[in-house]
Amino acid sequence: MARSDTSHGIRRWSRWRPGAGAVASVSVLAALTTTLAASPAQAAPAAPAAAPVWTRTWGTAMTIAAPAEWPAPPGKEKSDRRGSQVRGRQTLRMVVHTSTAGTATRIHLVNTFSTAPVTIGHATVANRDENGSATGTPVTLTFGGKQSTVLPPGGSVDSDPAAFSVKADEDLLVSIHLPDPVAMAPFHPYTLTRSYTTAPGDTADHSAETGDENFRTDFPYWAFLSGVDVMSVNSGGTTVLLGDSQTDGGHTTDNANRRWGDDYARALQARERPMGVVNAGISGGFLLSDHPDYGQSAIGRFDRDVLEQPNVKSVILYQGINDIVYGNASAPDIVGGIRRLASRARSAGITFTAATIPPFRGYGRYDARMEQVRQDVNEYIRRTGDIDAYVDFDGASRDPLDPSRLFAAYYNRGDDRLHFGDNGSQALSDSVAQPPVPSRVTARFDQTTVADFTGDGIPDAIARGKNETNAPLYFWSGNSDVDDRSKGDGTFGQVRKQTDGWNFTQTTAADFTGDGKADIVAKGDDNVLYLWAGGGNGDFSRKRKLLGNFAYTEVVAADFTGDGHADLVARDAGGDLHLWTGDGKGGFSREVRLTGGWNFTQTTAGDFTGDGKSDLIAKDQANDLYLWTGGGNGDFSRKRKLLSDWNYSQTSAVPFRTGGIAHLMARSDATGVLHEWLGLGGGSFSGRLRLADSW
Repeated sequence: MARSDTSHGIRRWSRWRPGAGAVASVSVLAALTTTLAASPAQAAPAAPAAAPVWTRTWGTAMTIAAPAEWPAPPGKEKSDRRGSQVRGRQTLRMVVHTSTAGTATRIHLVNTFSTAPVTIGHATVANRDENGSATGTPVTLTFGGKQSTVLPPGGSVDSDPAAFSVKADEDLLVSIHLPDPVAMAPFHPYTLTRSYTTAPGDTADHSAETGDENFRTDFPYWAFLSGVDVMSVNSGGTTVLLGDSQTDGGHTTDNANRRWGDDYARALQARERPMGVVNAGISGGFLLSDHPDYGQSAIGRFDRDVLEQPNVKSVILYQGINDIVYGNASAPDIVGGIRRLASRARSAGITFTAATIPPFRGYGRYDARMEQVRQDVNEYIRRTGDIDAYVDFDGASRDPLDPSRLFAAYYNRGDDRLHFGDNGSQALSDSVAQPPVPSRVTARFDQTTVADFTGDGIPDAIARGKNETNAPLYFWSGNSDVDDRSKGDGTFGQVRKQTDGWNFTQTTAADFTGDGKADIVAKGDDNVLYLWAGGGNGDFSRKRKLLGNFAYTEVVAADFTGDGHADLVARDAGGDLHLWTGDGKGGFSREVRLTGGWNFTQTTAGDFTGDGKSDLIAKDQANDLYLWTGGGNGDFSRKRKLLSDWNYSQTSAVPFRTGGIAHLMARSDATGVLHEWLGLGGGSFSGRLRLADSW
């Protein structure tokens, strides 16, 4: 199978080569070990467990300092600028999500950008139960042995170590009592996290409370708190993700920790020496220039937000789109900024990785000039020796059939086509480091089948709920392409239940009755093949008998004979493959033996070569996937190998429009993720794309 350049992993430069040498694609563990922890040129031998060190398990970047509300400008009732919502004489209870584990904890408080000192009366840390409540009594944090401390203007302070153990991938509550009025507070606005504060006028210290009775007011920001550190004897260090809104969280689900950095942190936990991950993304931020509401440029904040992190080993820069779209930056401008940061990282002894910029055609401000700048910057990133490594977010996220736009499953339907949703953010993370394989994955669905059931020319999907009571059959309507409504985009809408009691196997679909509407065929426990005629609106008739004594498996349907009618192919118990020619009226001829020795599974059919003739694809016992090209007369070519290691099930053909070239969809047996491979013609396919979790 042909592969696109979306293979996974960090690409690492061999630094002994002068100039722009060739890029080596390294394995996941090698990439993580050599690129993120040791020399970017050569892997370091595994070190014995060292003395405990501080590693940042959670971190953010302060955007600006602001009053609770900005004064209203002349002629307006209120300011359009975002205030911090911090007035002082209150208790903040902020929710943070950890990336790595440790046996002791401290917090890092800052007064960045502020011109006035701020008193911290009391600070605590606790494990989160739900909402703003803790699982146990919060642990008081001290500062030089005292409960309170004063943050000087522009200053920072670490709390003393506390005997509070932390797990990876869990929520903590950090509570801060502010006993005095606060004029200006540094804060991070785009948290995608609901935190809490005490009600206005409640000046008491509630930071040590277990319950959340006094924390019923939402607080949408992180203020003063820029880091939580843990002590670990097995730490691989801290890695910093420096970027804009795409790193800050994109358009992922609120309160779900689905940023690509969260996904990446989970992947790093599979390492022998896990790393802490700091998300230093700032929504709206620029690589090159400061902004009054979106903070300092990446160049201006690099020392504070990257180099000053505890035990920092590496940084991944994913930035530049705002400079292109809103800053009118040229490719040489952005390249110059990357070079400056790479040089500073190298001088500090940390590994510098740059990410290519994903496509964004369809975004409101997109134009051809911006696209050329993006491509020029990406070409530099892929070829330069100025950086230690790169990750190809462009290659991992673009539509293989239209590389100037994102793959449709990676942004939320109806969204701006620039920011990633949950699935797209996971795809970005997967392109850096594959997530750990679950110890056990239970399939939620089986008998996945794709056809145009609603009559709009766009493929829909059905599948049976596996291991569910009443054996429900579910239906997903196919989504249309936003740039061409006459075809699908390979994604599917919300699920609905079609029917209960689907106690059938060998489910497949095609227009068997010749009315232009897709029907369903499936085999009952009585070895009878039944037909449900489609109404072209997602509904179906009552079943009727098609064929008796149907002791066959690997049933697929397509027009194999070139007469415009759907035929059937299936395997008997002896391994012979048979063909039933359809008459276009819901009837079939007697079976004709096609071949013997069909020791294959995952048989599916579609026009994979783009010649208008139906082909077959199937997997052998060695997990190799093969293609048999159809001749349009019921005959097929000799098989040719498409792909090795096809550890997938429920393989289905997905044409984006009726009669169009077929793409592949299948479920990973290892992870349960539903993937798609787009057909490029001639029986070649794109690299693997993500469609959905937990299939």
